[in-house]
Amino acid sequence: MKNDAKGLPTYRRLSFSLYLNYVVHGFGLLILAQNMTALSHAWNVPIAVVSYVISGVGIGRLLAYLITGYFSDKLSRKFFVYLGMLCYFLFAVGIPFSKSIPLSYLFAILAGVANSALDAGTYTTFVEMAHGNGRYNVLIKAVASIGEFIIPLLVSLFAHLHAWYGWSFMVMALLLLINAALLMPLKFPDRQAEKIEAKTEKQGQANGLKLIATILFAIYGYLSMALMIWYTQWITLFGQNAHHFSNIQSHFLLSLYSVGSIVGVLLLFVLLGREKSLRQES
Repeated sequence: MKNDAKGLPTYRRLSFSLYLNYVVHGFGLLILAQNMTALSHAWNVPIAVVSYVISGVGIGRLLAYLITGYFSDKLSRKFFVYLGMLCYFLFAVGIPFSKSIPLSYLFAILAGVANSALDAGTYTTFVEMAHGNGRYNVLIKAVASIGEFIIPLLVSLFAHLHAWYGWSFMVMALLLLINAALLMPLKFPDRQAEKIEAKTEKQGQANGLKLIATILFAIYGYLSMALMIWYTQWITLFGQNAHHFSNIQSHFLLSLYSVGSIVGVLLLFVLLGREKSLRQES
């Protein structure tokens, strides 16, 4: 493991910054839904229109996934990490100051692009740091859930203080600026895409079962993501309107969801580590 000038492991610092990006990503997943009422008033539109703007995140993510994965093997991993951070920064700064629905939709699309770019640069980097082991990628979801836990509480705090709703976006932007400075001097591991491709060409023979499994996993991924977005987008308003919860109680419902997500991911991380140990013993 490499060391920087201060004697701290470089990859440990790099891992911290990569994970911090996913705390911000957890903000980005929910920040529009958690500010739906405030955005509705700011834009002078019904909540249904705000929901339409939120759909831009999914559109941007879908469009970007088609190209980011391919180019992350051709270009720098660090480039895609910074691209994701830049897109999220423009989203965080742009949304609270935008008065135009088309412009806001564009910023939402940028948030989706940010998600895809971060994934393309981060997942591969963790695999390369661990020499082909992707176990630590599992923790990305747990770290994102930390952001998902924090943002409802942050939004409810600003609402309780009668502060501008845009401060939650500014916190997101500030975290990105700090992390950009932390990442700047760090070196990413050498890309192993060429080695992996060569190994795959020797080993891989596509067959029908593999294709079917790929299709089923894609369908599962789509449906699970759709269910997650549907729940996270409406649970706060459901608590307020259907059960007459207070503002803090309604936002806390989503934080509880994030706690469950964190527990599930940590359990999976432990089980994967146990499986690896059993394989080594056998």
